[in-house]
Amino acid sequence: MQLFSSWTGGEFLLFYAVLLAMAVAASWWIPLNLRPAGRRDESLDSESLALLAGGPQRHADSVIADLYAQGGLADAGDGKLSVVNSAIPASVAGKAVLALESPFKVNAARAALAVHAERVTARLRRQGLVAFAEEVNRLRWLAITPFGVLFVTGLYRQRAGSALDEPTGGLVGLLIVTVMAAVIRFATVDTRTAGGIETYHRMCDRAERMRRAPQPHEAALA
Repeated sequence: MQLFSSWTGGEFLLFYAVLLAMAVAASWWIPLNLRPAGRRDESLDSESLALLAGGPQRHADSVIADLYAQGGLADAGDGKLSVVNSAIPASVAGKAVLALESPFKVNAARAALAVHAERVTARLRRQGLVAFAEEVNRLRWLAITPFGVLFVTGLYRQRAGSALDEPTGGLVGLLIVTVMAAVIRFATVDTRTAGGIETYHRMCDRAERMRRAPQPHEAALA
């Protein structure tokens, strides 16, 4: 006896949609609760914190913005930047940008900073703030397991329905949505450890408290 043989197409679609919503929730719950513990480290520099917050692109944007704020870079028009002062104090990553031939596009600066982002990432891994590649892959596969189980169930019902000449267009659409959701979730799993996430939030909270704290001249007037 085939599974779901007594169900109408509409009943199974509703059942599948509910399971899809549960799979989405499970795909977020699994990495949140099974990610490596890691360690906390609240002594990060700005570049490390930027990478911890948003990966290589955030790291690159942070370096570029810092150079721009210090007067090392200027807008050259047409979406390009130009080095106007290469003598400003800068990190090794910043010096790599200042060494570019002007004018250059932001993407060129990001490309020059890619190797520096890799070095920062490696350091964060050693500090226990970012998970190692094998740990990230394990999390990714665990996160999409609910979608895999759901897809197999839906595919079984779709083939059984097709064999009986039942309309299965709606179910095929949901199967496609399931695959897309799995691909998106696989690609967007947070690579930070639990300690890394906590470190980021603690440092952000501390920075916010310092920003709101009264300045010496304001305290004197209070």
